[in-house]
Amino acid sequence: MTITQYITLLIGSVVVLAGVLTIFFPSLSRLINAPGGPRLKAIVAIIIGLIILILGFIIEIPNN
Repeated sequence: MTITQYITLLIGSVVVLAGVLTIFFPSLSRLINAPGGPRLKAIVAIIIGLIILILGFIIEIPNN
């Protein structure tokens, strides 16, 4: 794994963590830039974070 894959995995996990924390603390929803209420924003953040995590595991990004 290259450093870019590690960074992609780190970013994906931070986004998922922000989504999970937003479910329990709705005031954090101000940090997520998506339309809708706090619960919808949390679900969107979790889905986007999981997509980024999957891409981090599957795709190799060259760093020349």
